[in-house]
Amino acid sequence: MNLDNLYSRTEYFTLDEVMRLIKVIKATSNIPHYGLKNGNHIQFGCHGIAGISILYQSTYAECLQAGSRLGNLLFPPLELEYFETPDHVGMRLYECVSLAPYTRYFMEWIMIHFRNIFQFLLGPDKQPAYIAFPYSRPDYSQYYEEMLACTLKFDVEHAEFVVDRKLAEQEMPLANTSISAQAESKFLTSIADKELDITREVRALLARHLDAVPSLEDVAELLQVSSRTLRRNLKKQGTSYVEIVEDLRRETAISKLLNSNQSITDIAISLDFYDTSSFSKAFKRWTGQSPRAFRAAISECSSTASLAHSLC
Repeated sequence: MNLDNLYSRTEYFTLDEVMRLIKVIKATSNIPHYGLKNGNHIQFGCHGIAGISILYQSTYAECLQAGSRLGNLLFPPLELEYFETPDHVGMRLYECVSLAPYTRYFMEWIMIHFRNIFQFLLGPDKQPAYIAFPYSRPDYSQYYEEMLACTLKFDVEHAEFVVDRKLAEQEMPLANTSISAQAESKFLTSIADKELDITREVRALLARHLDAVPSLEDVAELLQVSSRTLRRNLKKQGTSYVEIVEDLRRETAISKLLNSNQSITDIAISLDFYDTSSFSKAFKRWTGQSPRAFRAAISECSSTASLAHSLC
């Protein structure tokens, strides 16, 4: 990564550049909870005009809604989805593009950032209802307890940042709908000339429904295009619907085997396979290994790395 023009650079960093940077930092910093440490220093200003739009929303619930709209444009590999229940509101995160092996870093970074924004807007004495992570409790989870200081859940299907609904619906001190609307409009105008990435849109939709994969026709209807147009646009981007489903299943399977304690049967069901056998055949086609052998190899590597670290 060329950092010579860091202060004058106008183009976005690619995901590949970001992943390589994280790899180097994690290897040299020796800080296991680097995602939490780094995310704890991020301010509203890092998001530019999009951050201003979020800052001046009327309620925190509307902040989350704006965050999901704009966040999906700021960081396309993740799909942010606002949701409501009778007692809570929240943000749910889906990986449209696999962030493995750094899923944990990104989730730490995002969740502590969400927590800091939440307290900035509503007060340092307030806490989210809970924060959920789609991987097993890490061996350094004491930093999660210390830095996030709220109810935590691990080994869940999707990452979630959840807030009490009554708290989220109170009017915020900085509420100004005129400023927030103007800021969002300016942000959207600034990216209007960018071509819609139809592959990302399809991936984002599929990421929410991998447990019951919809047909191409259903996806086309949800995206408000004809199935013929969807096929043509995907072909222009060098892919197809079948390839996207296959890629997303493979990436998600690898991520779950790397990061979670879910059984192979549960992973197969979550990816809409009929049974463990069909999942194992697909995984062996993707990687050359069975899911069980892949997980065993990862476990052995992790144990070796832990031993080497303790000896150092």
